[in-house]
Amino acid sequence: MSNNVRGSVIAVGEGSKETAARMDLDAGSIHEIIRKLLLDGLFDGPISSARIVDRIREKFGRKLSTTYIQTYMRKFMRAGLIQAVRPENSQANYYVLATVPRQDALSMIGKQKRVLEVEQKLFSDALVKKLEKNFNVELAELHDNFGRHGNATAFLLRKILEKLLIIVFGKLGKDGQIVDNGRPGGWKGLQEVIEIAAKEKVDGLPLLLPKTANAIKGIKFLGDSAAHNPLVSVDMTTIIPQMPFLITAYAELAQRL
Repeated sequence: MSNNVRGSVIAVGEGSKETAARMDLDAGSIHEIIRKLLLDGLFDGPISSARIVDRIREKFGRKLSTTYIQTYMRKFMRAGLIQAVRPENSQANYYVLATVPRQDALSMIGKQKRVLEVEQKLFSDALVKKLEKNFNVELAELHDNFGRHGNATAFLLRKILEKLLIIVFGKLGKDGQIVDNGRPGGWKGLQEVIEIAAKEKVDGLPLLLPKTANAIKGIKFLGDSAAHNPLVSVDMTTIIPQMPFLITAYAELAQRL
């Protein structure tokens, strides 16, 4: 979406929100709750019925079935405030401000699906089971931020990688190789530790395959940017292409836990 289009959508969207604010709705009703979510910006981008239900439960403590969402959304659709968008070959409706062009909404949904696909692999039962003992806090924070907050996601992904490397070297009794002799109690830089892991072999296999070690330089860079570059914000669109390599690195290292 171009900047001009984005700007016009926001401007018209603000007008739609003003219209929503004037609607006569029963206090405490689901319609009133949906209006509050609309005014909070929930429908500025396409959102599924399941996520609407989750948000209602999180913010208002009300339990609602996804099957009823379409019924409640009709009032806002008839008022010209919300549109339903259904991608090709999908059974799910997504709801978004009527001012957002349908093609733009479909493009955003495609990006959301890619995030969900990566998230399912990242938080697969097999990988989580191997990591949860040492990474309970980090995994919980990553789950809360993944797909939503790029800076926090990049920082956490980098932290998990570095911590995983340190734990694995320690478990194998090889942590002396990654200690920074110039900093008592400190470790060598992450890039150097990754390179050592690609050379260090156990039972004939390196801790990280050289191809994997080379491929995860991108997420290290993004994590460094999130942590140390105040002028740059890391976007999820730059993180997603790096994830298959990082998930592979996590899996290779987790075998040593």
